[in-house]
Formats: sequence, structure tokens, C-alpha cells
Amino acid sequence: MRLLRVLYGSSAGFALVAVGLQLAPTAPPRAPASESVAPGISHATERPVPTAPPATYATIVSTNIFSTDRVPPRVRFTPPGLAARGQPVHRAPAVRLYGITIGASGTATALIDADPDIPGAEIYHIGDVVAGAPIVDITDSTVVLAQPSGQRVLHLQRSSRRQP
Repeated sequence: MRLLRVLYGSSAGFALVAVGLQLAPTAPPRAPASESVAPGISHATERPVPTAPPATYATIVSTNIFSTDRVPPRVRFTPPGLAARGQPVHRAPAVRLYGITIGASGTATALIDADPDIPGAEIYHIGDVVAGAPIVDITDSTVVLAQPSGQRVLHLQRSSRRQP
């Protein structure tokens, strides 16, 4: 019986606290403008942040990015102040052979890191295209790519681990 009274009393107390929190003001009191800056920071060291006029962003806001008939813009939007200083340098993607397996049925599979957009390596088979060149052969230690300039052979690197 005593435990029941304690539970009723504590629930009534929690109800009063909840009502008090519901009725309490939610906005914190505003500090005067002179106290809004942290001590030790002067107004002279603050740099203004460059902002673009609202009309610049109007085309971005007005388009429906989830539309099925949406096409990419002809010119990519670059926020003011972030313009590139020069043209980007396009390099051929680095292709690295990590491993090769040959299944029981004789099908060869290569583990190659060729796509910079995908972290890690991907699985490829004969006939798949790697960095714009199809795979024509997979042996126990090499993968041969048929590039327009000639064949490119990827060699499996030796392990740096010591053999027992």
C-alpha cells in the first residue's frame, strides 16, 4: 500500500513537471549585442562572408530535382568564390590488379580497381570493359586488356608477406 502511494505521488510530480515544461517559454533570453561576441575576439578580425544575391540561386530552387524528365544543365553551377583557377587535368584512370581466381568450371574472375568513383576493387570476367578496354584473357597471374593502342597486360603483384 505504501509503495502504491509513492508511485502515485511520483507520477503526480512528473505530471506537474511536464505541465510546467509545456507552459515555460521556449526561446532563450537574448544577450545584448556587446556580449554576443566571445571574449578575446575583436570585430576587426572578423571577415565578412561573401554571399551571392538571391537571384543567383533562383534557378536551383525552382527546378524539380526529382523529375523523371530532368536533364543536366549545360553549364555546371559554381557558387561565387569557388570558381576553379584553371581547367581540370584529365588523366587516365589508374588500373590495379588485386587478385585472380579460377572456378571449378574453369571461369576466370579478376579483382581489379579501375573505377575511381567506386571505393575498392570490382569483380570482372572475360568480355567485361575495364577503363574503356575489354578483357580478352585472364591467366593465373595476368589480365589482358584490348586497348585501341594495343594490348595492355596487368600483372598480379607479388605478396610482400614472407612465406613460412
